[in-house]
Amino acid sequence: MKSFIRLGATLGIAGSVFLTGLSGIGNLPGMGNLEAIALPQDQIVKKLQEVPVFTLTNPKGEFVVLSRNNASKPVSQVGFFISKQDAQKFLDNRLKKENPQLASTLQVRPLSLADYYKIVQESKKKSDSVIYTLVPTQQQVASATSMLNQNGKKGQQFNGIPLFVPKFKKDNSYLTIPLAKGNERYIPFFFEKEQAVALLEEFKKAVPKEGANTEIQVVDLYGVMEALNSSSDPSINKIVLYPSRESINFIRSLAPNQSPAAKPAAAPAPKK
Repeated sequence: MKSFIRLGATLGIAGSVFLTGLSGIGNLPGMGNLEAIALPQDQIVKKLQEVPVFTLTNPKGEFVVLSRNNASKPVSQVGFFISKQDAQKFLDNRLKKENPQLASTLQVRPLSLADYYKIVQESKKKSDSVIYTLVPTQQQVASATSMLNQNGKKGQQFNGIPLFVPKFKKDNSYLTIPLAKGNERYIPFFFEKEQAVALLEEFKKAVPKEGANTEIQVVDLYGVMEALNSSSDPSINKIVLYPSRESINFIRSLAPNQSPAAKPAAAPAPKK
C-alpha cells in the first residue's frame, strides 16, 4: 500500500498553467499508429501500481471464484471492481442473498491495478481457465456511451473501462499537468468524466482563447494498457492514470493507519 499513500500526497491538480501539450500517442483511437516496441514491464507495473482495484477474498486471503454457465459451458470468474462501493454492493446485494453463509466470511480487499495486470499475465502463461474480470463503474460507462452517441456513433455501447482525456482538437495534442513539485508535465487519463471536465474548466479560465479548441476523448483502459506494451513513442510514459475521487479518498484514508515501512500485500491465490 506504500505507493497508494505516496500518491495520496501528490494527487491535487497542481498549478494554473496548462499551455503545453503532447502530440498523439500510442495505438489508441485518435492517438496515431506507431511502430510496436514493448515498454519494459517494470515501467508498466509502476504506472499501474498507483490505481486501486477491489475484489472479494475469504479469511485466508483467497479470491472468491464464481461459476456460471455460458452457452451450457461452465465459466469460472473472479471480479475486480474499479469502485470499492460497487464491490461492497456486490457482496451485500447479491452474494449475501445467494449464499449468506459464505458471504459472511468474505471481505472487500484492495489491490492495485498492477496486481490485476500481473495476475492476468500469469494466467495467460498457465492457460488458466479462470477469467479475471475488471468491472467498470456503470455511471462512467453511461457517460462514455453518451459521448460516443454525441460524436455520431448512435446506438453504440461503450464496452470496456472508460478513461477520459482532455485534449486539443486542432493538432491532436493533450493537456498536461504537473504533479507535486516536479518540473515534468504529464497527460492525465481520468477514470471519471467529471474530473476531466474540471480540468478543462480550469484550463478555459487560464486560457480563454483556447477554450473552443478543447474536448474530452474517451478511450478504453485495456487499449491504454496495450499501448503501454506496444508503443514506441516516448510520450507514452507521460500518461498518468488518475483514480476516481472515491479511490483518491480511499488512498488518503490509508495514510494515518499505514506504517511507512509496510510492504504491499502479495496478491492472493484464487480459490473456487
